[in-house]
Amino acid sequence: MAANVVAVVSLIVAPSLASPSQASVRPCIHGYSYAGYAGRGGANGVAATISAPTAPAVLTGHAAAWVGVGGIHAGPGGASEWLQTGIAAFPRLGLRIYVEETSRGRARRFVDLGPALVGRRYRMRVLETGRGIWRAFVNGHPVGKPAYLPTADGSWRPVATAESWAAGRAACNRYAYRFDSVSALRTGLWSGFAAVERVGAPGIRDRWGFSAVS
Repeated sequence: MAANVVAVVSLIVAPSLASPSQASVRPCIHGYSYAGYAGRGGANGVAATISAPTAPAVLTGHAAAWVGVGGIHAGPGGASEWLQTGIAAFPRLGLRIYVEETSRGRARRFVDLGPALVGRRYRMRVLETGRGIWRAFVNGHPVGKPAYLPTADGSWRPVATAESWAAGRAACNRYAYRFDSVSALRTGLWSGFAAVERVGAPGIRDRWGFSAVS
């Protein structure tokens, strides 16, 4: 997956997570499309309970739902740095749990953690465990390797989003992902995204979650 969300989130600002609804990506977009939210302020962690109520239909590329920090050219000096964990669907492979990391000066590392089940809820977290050191967790267990993610602006904004990549084809990938208990860690306390920016497609949401469909 590519984590170029940080370059996208500032396009449209939403006031708060206030009322129930869903975010959607329609029609297909060549390249990447997103449907989710990013916190407007920095955080030391981001978490959500992610599920796929129905099986995605992915013809090319992938369709994923994840939480994380960082992005393409988002680090000091334009370095690409990110860490994300979530569930993703691929052609012929179905749903998979994964963690993806690009530390400063290193190539992207994608780790397939095994199959995810339709309808099952997975608690995903990305936490800063030391100064500039981040770690992903799935259902309370650390996954992947620690990532060194120094920032250009002092802190990373938390991101929770679905994404689809159609691999340059006209065919649409179809998915439905649910994000519950979306929260960010600040000064040792977890709380909902008090102020957010939309990532990609528009949507209305409740205070602690949202749905993304395509």
